[in-house]
Amino acid sequence: STLNTQVLDALLLDYATGALSRPLEILVETHLAMNQKSSRSMRMLMQLGGILLEDAEPVSLSEGALQTVMAQLDQFDNETDEMFTKVSAHTEWLPHPVVTYAPEPNCSESWRRAGIGILESSIDFGEADGKATIYRIAPGTAVPIHTHTGAEVTLVLSGGFTDETGGYGPGDIAIQEAGGEHQPVADDDGECVVFAVNEGEIRLTGPFGRVLNLLVN
Repeated sequence: STLNTQVLDALLLDYATGALSRPLEILVETHLAMNQKSSRSMRMLMQLGGILLEDAEPVSLSEGALQTVMAQLDQFDNETDEMFTKVSAHTEWLPHPVVTYAPEPNCSESWRRAGIGILESSIDFGEADGKATIYRIAPGTAVPIHTHTGAEVTLVLSGGFTDETGGYGPGDIAIQEAGGEHQPVADDDGECVVFAVNEGEIRLTGPFGRVLNLLVN
């Protein structure tokens, strides 16, 4: 949707300016490694920053600012080239860099059931940096219908799902605004693995979910 595209563009801009939390940084970096179109857009944003600095009045240009931006651009190119290579090689069960933070798929103590056909593993980046969750959803499984008290940003790592806003595959980002209700359904052709960052709480809104909400509060 147009709204989702606008929010995604804002997310990439916040990444370029260093304004994201650590979980969202990891999410965006993994997305960039899986999506060359977004990676090119990010490079253009960073290049534009360098051009703007180059055209700035000398009195407003801090010592070495342009050199710093161009060095960051070179570093970005090197890092994304390296990540593209790793993602293309498929040497890990998840793409880089999120695989660095994920437990192994067969490490049973690191995964807990979050419903029928759903496993989850939480990643704590420290109290100040926030947390994220990796979900593994069995083929064809419908996640219980729910809403969010804050925004939710979800990156598909493998497989795919559909919800009320459309279909999402590997490397795609789905964004749910606070108060939005949805029910993702995993595709039938394989396990769906997603990396989700929530700024609020998840509230189940179906009849069974409302009973569970009462029991846990």
